[in-house]
Amino acid sequence: MGEMDDFCPHLDSIGEVTKEDLILKSKGTCESCGAGGPNLWACLQDGCQYVGCGESYADHSTLHAQAKKHNLTVNLTTFRVWCYACEKEVFLDSRVPSPTHSQSTSPKLSHREVPATVHPLKSVPIAVADDGESESDDDDLKPRGLTGMKNIGNSCYMNAALQALSNCPPLTQFFLECGGLVRTDKKPALCKSYLKLVSELWHKKRPSYVVPSSLSHGIKLVNPLFRGYAQQDTQEFLRCLMDQLHEELKEPTPCYNQERDEEEQEDQREMERGTTEDDFLSCDSGGEMGDGEGGGGVGSMAEMELLIREEAGRSISEKEKLKERRLSYCHRRTSSEQADEDADVDTAMIPGKTSKQPDNEAYMHCSSRPCSPHPPDAHPKLSSSPPRSSPLRTAHSYVLKKAQVMSGGKRRSEIKYRSVISDIFDGSILSLVQCLTCDRVSTTIETFQDLSLPIPGKEDLAKLHATIHQSAVVKSGSCGENYSSQGWLAFLMDYIRRFVVSCIPSWFWGPVVTLEDCLAAFFAADELKGDNMYSCERCKKLRNGVKYCKVLRLPEILCIHLKRFRHEVMYSFKISSHVSFPLEGLNLRPFLAKECVSHITTYDLLAVICHHGTAGSGHYISYCQNVINGQWYEFDDQYVTEVHETVVQNAEAYVLFYRKSSEEAERERQKVVSLAALKESGLLQFYISREWLNKFNTFAEPGPITNQSFLCCHGGIPPNKYHYIDDLVVILPQNVWEYLYNRFGGGPAVNHLYVCSICQVEIEALAKRRKTEIDTFIKLNKAFQAEESPSVLYCISMQWFREWEAFVKGKDNDPPGPIDNSKVALTKSGGHVQPKQGADYGQISEETWNYLFSIYGGGPEIAIRQTIAQPQEPESLHGEQKIEAETRAG
Repeated sequence: MGEMDDFCPHLDSIGEVTKEDLILKSKGTCESCGAGGPNLWACLQDGCQYVGCGESYADHSTLHAQAKKHNLTVNLTTFRVWCYACEKEVFLDSRVPSPTHSQSTSPKLSHREVPATVHPLKSVPIAVADDGESESDDDDLKPRGLTGMKNIGNSCYMNAALQALSNCPPLTQFFLECGGLVRTDKKPALCKSYLKLVSELWHKKRPSYVVPSSLSHGIKLVNPLFRGYAQQDTQEFLRCLMDQLHEELKEPTPCYNQERDEEEQEDQREMERGTTEDDFLSCDSGGEMGDGEGGGGVGSMAEMELLIREEAGRSISEKEKLKERRLSYCHRRTSSEQADEDADVDTAMIPGKTSKQPDNEAYMHCSSRPCSPHPPDAHPKLSSSPPRSSPLRTAHSYVLKKAQVMSGGKRRSEIKYRSVISDIFDGSILSLVQCLTCDRVSTTIETFQDLSLPIPGKEDLAKLHATIHQSAVVKSGSCGENYSSQGWLAFLMDYIRRFVVSCIPSWFWGPVVTLEDCLAAFFAADELKGDNMYSCERCKKLRNGVKYCKVLRLPEILCIHLKRFRHEVMYSFKISSHVSFPLEGLNLRPFLAKECVSHITTYDLLAVICHHGTAGSGHYISYCQNVINGQWYEFDDQYVTEVHETVVQNAEAYVLFYRKSSEEAERERQKVVSLAALKESGLLQFYISREWLNKFNTFAEPGPITNQSFLCCHGGIPPNKYHYIDDLVVILPQNVWEYLYNRFGGGPAVNHLYVCSICQVEIEALAKRRKTEIDTFIKLNKAFQAEESPSVLYCISMQWFREWEAFVKGKDNDPPGPIDNSKVALTKSGGHVQPKQGADYGQISEETWNYLFSIYGGGPEIAIRQTIAQPQEPESLHGEQKIEAETRAG
């Protein structure tokens, strides 16, 4: 299984094991509870004959391993070996390590340390075609990936979602081929539970179903919403699961050098000019955006170089330079800038234009703010179903964390993160809002993980089709390539279908809603008025406005959520209208912004999650296409059944997964396989990122080579990664590297692996700093506790203190920012500052405050001084205690 056959140092503890012995043990029962097979586990410790049950029962095999410190156990049904210490699957035929895998402490890495036999350059998915194996070895078995999941108490929502994700090749192949990268110190280590589950689902020798109890337990720890045995929403589960996987697997994006930063800042200043509405329009959006002329100024940050052109006659070389920068610039961020210039844009709305969700509704899984669903009468023209609000929406994990390093009060640049989840599922949308009073235009770039689409009603559908027809007339003869890829026959059949539907009474046929209609409703211009007015920063008031949305970057896998459920204060209901969707060739080109960085715009269906029943109850199933044979299967908990594609097309879709379609990418992979098979490939060997190679094998647009995933900013291997460098790199022959480098760019080229000495020094300095800070704090705090009556107490925000504590204890790699007491301070008249009543703060000594302040700076300073008033007159109160809060400039 690729990554899982690495050497395990615990294999030496195994005694003599034969297959006959294991078969004999498989006929027994659990020694602790008497449970029978299948899926019993036998301990492989030398001299131990224990046989225990797995997760299907009480999981006594794991309890035995933990109690006895026995690391290795074997599944008596599949004969797969699991090491508890390594937390991965191992194989008995790799018990003798090569000399290069000895437990050497030397930081020097030789070329031989990376197994040259690793060759993940096949044209078929590696996840389902292991070396030396074929499906013909066991003709009685179904193709891999057709393993059911047991319902463990109203868990159909979870099972359907997991089966859909399991049939997303880019994600599944990452966990199967890059399992060594699944490392985390964060609890509950959901990524490891998911790795184990995917390995079971796609293993060659597998049971008919598995029990996802480990992953179910982990998701309940993450979000209380899924605790208990009540039916939950599968889309909420998907979002929570992928958020947690991203948090556990995320890594900082490669650091940029200072020259590049300065270059981007200079480009930013050049690009902060303005844009016109025509610049925003795509070639297919003229009918939706109006025929405005003139340009309203639009402020911009660095990403706006993707969209804004100051001069129409900009040279070709400059455009090519921008394209190259767009490919490499980090996309996981949200920018929002407003223009101050008066806009001269015709904002007249197209008659009959439908409305979609406003700014404050979580129509995309992209924001950390709590969603604010519409009231029932907010959209009289469009029957949409806002998503159910839940705690996980208010704490979206994809908001970029700002890590600041404070040294002498100076702030470090913002750190950006990425993960396999963001690489696969993240796209971005450009939103443009124009005030209809002052014509001020503001733009926002938002990252989305899925699109929540409204289902148009009958009247909205008629208006949408009328608008599309008007748009087609206006754009006659332009952008005809939209239909060329689908063929004129498909266009003619679609025209006939719409004509027939319009002639038949709706009571007989009913409105035919397509997925394209839902997309058109989502991206239609949105009038912001009434309860949904736009807060204009220039007018300083709520104003009527209009909002446009276009896609700026398409994800590798597009997750679409149809809003079938509407939840009101007193009741909930479900929209059961059938939405037809294509199995192949979903084209998103009409919804792209002019400067969209994605070149491939067509998608093929991977999986569909369906809900049967009413709101608040019912049953979830999923239909998924098997990547091996291309057949469709129904996954209904532990039951897996082959179905015809017409069954899928007639399904009541709730969540759909589409994958970018590219024949060119498949030809590229075939070309690389043929190059790797050549005998004479050059004198040099090159190291390449295993994770990027997985992208090449599964992505339609893998992007530039990113060897920075295993290199530090100085070009060496970070000391904390060198001991598992085998999991990070693959050796390529010279001809293959040259082909990939010339085709995709990126890099850098790596012929030699070595541990970075600069990073080693920095790590040692950081460890010394942590020890010094925590030792000094303990010493000062001990002296503070010994004081019986301190004359002064200093207050410190516990929020900041917890961040500092996590840093000095090594739980967080990033030092906290400056001390921030703003949330616990209350400024009185005269400038005196005192702590807020009930605020979250702690008390420290003056010496401790001065020490922390000397390192991190910040403020404001909150000092509580206790003084004894001296008697001046006989009638004055003796011994009166006064508490005075003072502040000093921080």
